[in-house]
Amino acid sequence: MAGELALTLNQAKDLTLPDNSKNIITNIGSAFSNAVLKGADKLSFPNNLGELVKENLSKIDLGEIGEKAAEGALKVGLSKLGVNSNTFSSIKQIFEAVKEGDLKKGLSSGLNVAIEILKVPQVAKTILKEGKDLILEQTLGDELNNIMKKQQNTISRINKKCIQMEEAFNTNDTKTLDRVYKTLKSDVEKVMPIRDVIEKGNSMLNRYELFKSKGDNNFTETELELCKKLA
Repeated sequence: MAGELALTLNQAKDLTLPDNSKNIITNIGSAFSNAVLKGADKLSFPNNLGELVKENLSKIDLGEIGEKAAEGALKVGLSKLGVNSNTFSSIKQIFEAVKEGDLKKGLSSGLNVAIEILKVPQVAKTILKEGKDLILEQTLGDELNNIMKKQQNTISRINKKCIQMEEAFNTNDTKTLDRVYKTLKSDVEKVMPIRDVIEKGNSMLNRYELFKSKGDNNFTETELELCKKLA
């Protein structure tokens, strides 16, 4: 068992994540930062130390700490699950990967480091450490759920916009195509790397570029297939 774990960790260490994984890492970094600040608000500090703690925490780049833990967890999780990060099939699978990589353990270690460098009395540091479960379980859980909801909303918007563009292509509605293209492009850039969603969005964006280049919607089967392949 120990040998298998060591092999997984070594494989993960050498794994290079693609650029589109940055969305996952950044989102989790932000969730961690929000969870620490919100969680600290829920803890009871003596002698009005709460404000001093929050002031010190705000000076630390908690997002970067969270991103490093997320990147490590994603690498380990992908190695354990044997999943290529370009081929996630759902939001759920992404979070399964970071869970398998023991995200909370990495965040806990990062939080310990952050607590130690705070310029606050030791009693405040002790309370923060004792409150880690609240921060990393309840508060972080809420923040990660918010990420999932936002991503699901983004996926829903992408699907609706693809339908809108399909209808606009059929009627040569240039005004709608120009309007929806911009918002679709923005959503595709924000969404986590869900294979089917990104391929669908990029395929539609490619069709738009082809439409603008040709000046009409008389696409050949070869052109439509190329739009999909380049997605």
